[in-house]
Amino acid sequence: MFNACFIEYCATRKRKKMSEPGESMQRMEASCLELALEGERLCKAGDFKGGTAFFEAAVKVGTEDLKTLSAIYSQLGNAYFYLKEYGKALEYHRHDLTLAR
Repeated sequence: MFNACFIEYCATRKRKKMSEPGESMQRMEASCLELALEGERLCKAGDFKGGTAFFEAAVKVGTEDLKTLSAIYSQLGNAYFYLKEYGKALEYHRHDLTLAR
């Protein structure tokens, strides 16, 4: 749940900064956050398969914010755990752990 709140906080923060210089990078990060938020919404609704698709799309779009990326990896790990895809769950939780160090 913390990761979901953090992702929402980052999304709100990025939306407020969209008119500043470097707007294209911020748009990329905003779209990453938007994808992650949709993934979170789907997972909360019990659609873990759909949620993982959005989280993985968010990772592909990318972000320079390592805390956001860490939260996305954690959510991916949780979603794969619920899907009983334990190998993938472990892989994404390891990515999260690596970023947290």
